Amino acid sequence: MDWATFTFTYKLDMVGLFQDLVSIEAYKLSAQNLILPPDWRAQLDQLNRVRAVHGTTALEGNQLTEAEVSRQIAIIEQPTGTDRQLATRDQQQVRNAGLAQQWVQERFVPGSSPLSVGDVLSMHEMMTTISDEVQNVPGRFRDFPVVVGSPELGGVHRGAPHERIHRLIDEYIAFMNSRETNGLHPVIRALLAHYFLVTIHPFGDGNGRVSRLVEAGILFQGGYNVLGFYGLSNYFYRHEAEYKTTLQDCRHTRPFDVTRFIKFGVRGFLEELEGINNFVKTRLNRVVYRAMLVRAFNTRVGERRRVLNQREYNLLDYLIAKTEPVDPFSEHPSLRVSLSELLESPYIREAYKGVTKRTFQRELIRLADMNFIKIVRARDDRRDPLVELDFDAIGKY
Repeated sequence: MDWATFTFTYKLDMVGLFQDLVSIEAYKLSAQNLILPPDWRAQLDQLNRVRAVHGTTALEGNQLTEAEVSRQIAIIEQPTGTDRQLATRDQQQVRNAGLAQQWVQERFVPGSSPLSVGDVLSMHEMMTTISDEVQNVPGRFRDFPVVVGSPELGGVHRGAPHERIHRLIDEYIAFMNSRETNGLHPVIRALLAHYFLVTIHPFGDGNGRVSRLVEAGILFQGGYNVLGFYGLSNYFYRHEAEYKTTLQDCRHTRPFDVTRFIKFGVRGFLEELEGINNFVKTRLNRVVYRAMLVRAFNTRVGERRRVLNQREYNLLDYLIAKTEPVDPFSEHPSLRVSLSELLESPYIREAYKGVTKRTFQRELIRLADMNFIKIVRARDDRRDPLVELDFDAIGKY
């Protein structure tokens, strides 16, 4: 890395990016037109905040699970006396990240002033206070050289000479707020902000977390967090090796060829938006499906026959809860449950006591024939058939 000749110039091949950017805009427009119940919106925002904090801290070696991250974020939102006691380093990192995230949401609302040096220093101070103060002063640039990375993840990288950091950050802010950079698509601009800041590596610790937060702030300011706060940290964590090697690979040429990192990040943001869409679609499908069950139960097809009898209605109502995806952002709107698991469940045993197993199987087949559920045969014939909801029934009943 030759810092003596460093400039904020780069190469970016836009081939292959256009379609993903169009899809991102389509998801953004769709989200802007959605009117969600307040509890859905709150849940979505909370899930995304937890994923973002977990992703950005886990990338730096934090060991807390998503469940524990959620608990720590709840503490900073509604602290009690015992919660104010000294936290572990990992817990403090998560609390710091949650507080910094809240600050970004307030600071970078659409139409707010451009990114400044003060913003970068404030983010760093919030991110590292109490938790990361060994060879690092929160809110201050480092005054010593650093070497980061590893041969296994694309090689090592020497951060900018500490004597030049103040000038480089001033140039970084000017570059980010230039007419040329502001003319780029906001997602590309956010990724460039991330790339160049983490490449300069201006702090003793917390560089990755601050770079990802700057990126998230630019996305938020550009209106790309329509349904809550989200960014790329979770995606980067789920593809950690590729994230780190891609960053380093882009530093091997001059001017930097950032194509691979930008394409990686754009694809990641599109996946995040697809996950948001899946969240909304899954919940909407289940609400409408449940309303459809009530309608089918109340519709008579004969003097003594309804579309669904009471036991069938109760079974489908049970399956709505049983098949809800564990991952709320899953592209699959219904889990699959094995036939044997259903037969052994306490609910089915109670609901079908006094009748034979064949009665349960016959009603399950009838529900499949009527397209309320799907029964999927496993590839291995020795395994149980799998049962899932069929949301196509919504348009039939």
